[in-house]
Amino acid sequence: MFDHLIQFIRDWYQTGAFIPLHEPRFYETDRQYVMDAIDSTFVSSVGAYVDRFETQLAASMGIEYAIATVNGTAALQVALQLAGAGPDTEVITQPMTFVATANAIVYNGARPVFIDIEEQTLGMSPEALNQFLDQYGQKTAKGIWNRETGNRIAAILPMHTFGHPCRMDEILDVADAWGIPVVEDAAEAI
Repeated sequence: MFDHLIQFIRDWYQTGAFIPLHEPRFYETDRQYVMDAIDSTFVSSVGAYVDRFETQLAASMGIEYAIATVNGTAALQVALQLAGAGPDTEVITQPMTFVATANAIVYNGARPVFIDIEEQTLGMSPEALNQFLDQYGQKTAKGIWNRETGNRIAAILPMHTFGHPCRMDEILDVADAWGIPVVEDAAEAI
């Protein structure tokens, strides 16, 4: 299924050698900013650089607020907790993802339920999501339940694989029809 994608990547980089997923690049200004933060003694969750990051991220995303966390896993864990994920709940996600996506679900005591991705985006398939909910979802006054497991479906968690966006409009349409919150894992897209 992915042979043509792999070949496309190899042709793009014109190599048969190992192609890293990510190569960090640091510039002189990065070193200056790190040293400035160290010298200021604000090297944890507060300080001018954290404030600046949150403000710039919110502006670039077109949202009112952004809150920095230690990493993407922690951000997902908190967002899922706010969505109601916990013991005896399930979160629908995709199998092709970084392990943090599933870990954040499990850290909340919830169970990940994997549905298929699509070849075009490598992200969650809205059709597979809709099919899963039609087959297993049950609407009640207390939420949406998986009629096979008896667990409440707390959230839907699509992830933008390698930064390629999922078809979010269609995923949100399905989620809205079922009344299930969506937590969007865009860590690879930022």
